[in-house]
Amino acid sequence: MITNGKPRGASASCADGHSDAQVAEPLRNRAQQAAIVELFRAYQYAIHAGRDPWDFAVSASTLLRMNLTESDFRWLVCEGLVHHGREVTRSDDMSRRFRIMNQLLFYKRTCFVLTPRGCELADALPEVVDIARNNHRYPSGFGNEIAQVREFAEVFQVQLPHARPHWDADRRELSVNGLLIKRFKWPAANQETVLAAFAEEDWPFRIDDPLPPQPEVDSKRRLSDTIKCLNRKQQHPLIHFHGDGTGEGITWELMHGS
Repeated sequence: MITNGKPRGASASCADGHSDAQVAEPLRNRAQQAAIVELFRAYQYAIHAGRDPWDFAVSASTLLRMNLTESDFRWLVCEGLVHHGREVTRSDDMSRRFRIMNQLLFYKRTCFVLTPRGCELADALPEVVDIARNNHRYPSGFGNEIAQVREFAEVFQVQLPHARPHWDADRRELSVNGLLIKRFKWPAANQETVLAAFAEEDWPFRIDDPLPPQPEVDSKRRLSDTIKCLNRKQQHPLIHFHGDGTGEGITWELMHGS
């Protein structure tokens, strides 16, 4: 995990429902303000590049150099101002990939993006207004885009940390927050059995192998093959399935990127 000195005082509450006025008060901390501005700027770059904002996610190391601490990170997450994920991009990936995190733990490859609420808060910061008014410091066309940044946040923040997949057995569709992950056009008994088992248990982190034993069938190999099939040909690759390391169970996690 990353560290950067002695934690600064921060709100102990992780409850939702704070007003913008309540949230704005601690942001008089210059380091937190600077972080929100940097994250907002990253969104602007994403808009002009026509990219998913996660492609411009800001690294924890960048924010640490701006004098934030892990306590600041936790506060920003608890207040619903940022999402964070651990980057798992490989050299052959076409865009950045992230393992979406739902714990208050941060690593060397942790990165952050603004939430819609974070974008709303950024709107009130003088530094963001200055960015909109003083375009000469940024690429041509920057400025007066706060509403567009908020719209991007609403569109792209579908992989929320606490989101759960949904398996529609009748339609034979797997989705997350309304985004289609997979649709089975042909029978896929093993994959559908696994998805039905997860759905029945309300998508826990892990389930035991739900596939019925068969004579002369290597159950561990069959489960491994099923997991590989579940991860293939996802229309939106937001869910990744894994074996649990024993050959007798299966886990899942939210991802972002392709």
